[in-house]
Amino acid sequence: MRLSWVLAITVALALPFKAMGAIERQEVQLGKPVILKCNISLHHEIFWLKVNNEEKPRIVLVARLKNNGGLTEVMNYNTTHYEGCMIDRFFGLKISSVLNSDLGSYYCGIVEGKRMEFEDGVHIYEDKDECVSSNKKASTIHPTAETRSNSYRVFAAVLGVGLLVMVLVFFIVHMITCRK
Repeated sequence: MRLSWVLAITVALALPFKAMGAIERQEVQLGKPVILKCNISLHHEIFWLKVNNEEKPRIVLVARLKNNGGLTEVMNYNTTHYEGCMIDRFFGLKISSVLNSDLGSYYCGIVEGKRMEFEDGVHIYEDKDECVSSNKKASTIHPTAETRSNSYRVFAAVLGVGLLVMVLVFFIVHMITCRK
């Protein structure tokens, strides 16, 4: 009985921290092409979702595998800018020339019936060097995802501690009521 409670508490504490490292970060250069890889199986219709702070989430590409192994684009938000491609038997999203508006997070996913499933995702950012003076080192301006990542860790820690307290209170109340 106690072992199951220890296991439940361990799982409850670990779950909020699971997603902390989920998104991959990829540095890009404006004006250059970039290819993002989706690790979801080829047997599904794949969609690419773009998320950033400046606009609402948008599906930029929907593609499926042809019988001959090629790729068919079902929907493309901007055919001159986005392109579906194959990378080592996986779906990819090629951005022909990265713009400021392209910076953000991209998630590939599938829809099966009423269920949606997403891959971890890729956050693309431009790493800017800001020269302060010729005598000082250039400092790196970190992308907003890094700042949010730190606040997410604090938020996840607070949720984890709150969940632990809730489970402990439940356990104590359960033990008290079982003794009566």
